Amino acid sequence: MATKRSKATPAIHDDVPFTARLPDGRTLFVLIPARWCALDASGEVLLKPEAARFIDRVQAMATRTPGVPTPGYIRSLREAMGLTQADFAGRVGVDSMTVSRWERGAVRPGPAAVKALDKLRREAGRRGTVIAA
Repeated sequence: MATKRSKATPAIHDDVPFTARLPDGRTLFVLIPARWCALDASGEVLLKPEAARFIDRVQAMATRTPGVPTPGYIRSLREAMGLTQADFAGRVGVDSMTVSRWERGAVRPGPAAVKALDKLRREAGRRGTVIAA
């Protein structure tokens, strides 16, 4: 009786370069850890969910806070900084439930909060924030 062998996804052994154009025209370049990538049947690189979250966090840190930040942007920024909702709220000057509502899209940050978010992002970037993996 012959046993069927499952086709394993070919492994990637080297980190994968990723580039993206930012809204202000700059180009973002990062290396995606090999463990977050796979190859499909045609040999194309597939990014696993961990890679997508990493890219979101890096882009949030590299991109100026939009006039109306999306829930995904706010969450990615907070996670990139390695902060809980309560810690993030304290740094922005709002209640932790407000951050939760922003991240769920229930409410949008007002103009003062958007300025605080961008200031926090810039300060973290100047300090050399390590993107939480």
